[in-house]
Amino acid sequence: MATAATALEFTEVPVAPALAVQLCGHCATDPASIAQAMGTAFETLRSFVACHGLTRNGHPRAIYTAYDAAGVSFTVAFPVDAGPREPVEQSAVFAGTLPAVKAYRFTHHGPYTNLAQTYGQITALLKDRGLLKSDADWARYLPMWEEYRNEPETTPPADLLTYIYLPA
Repeated sequence: MATAATALEFTEVPVAPALAVQLCGHCATDPASIAQAMGTAFETLRSFVACHGLTRNGHPRAIYTAYDAAGVSFTVAFPVDAGPREPVEQSAVFAGTLPAVKAYRFTHHGPYTNLAQTYGQITALLKDRGLLKSDADWARYLPMWEEYRNEPETTPPADLLTYIYLPA
């Protein structure tokens, strides 16, 4: 009988470097705060990309850099062909290279509101394989990120596809 952890789709993959426009944020750890903060940050990036005539060439990412009792620190990123041609003043948005890395890639199918269930499956799988002894060991997998493979505005929630990456 397969458990939720053994039914989880995952593989180890090389992730190529990518130039991206990025915006850092911080919020509380509850799902509603994370959704609100991410939504606002992604909208800021969308506006920045449109205002500067940039071309996106990859899927949006939410990169988690810290997650503890003090809150969640994250960076949202849109891979782009090139950064802004002119210097950007008075903006928290910046262009930088997302590094190449070898990572474990897990697949989440469905609404973002169900991501916590997939993270529970990931935790169980990592514990089963001896890669995680306690929830506190998650810090060794930072920065980790989610990559949103389709647009939530045009994709039914049941059809959303999210890749979750942890550095290997």
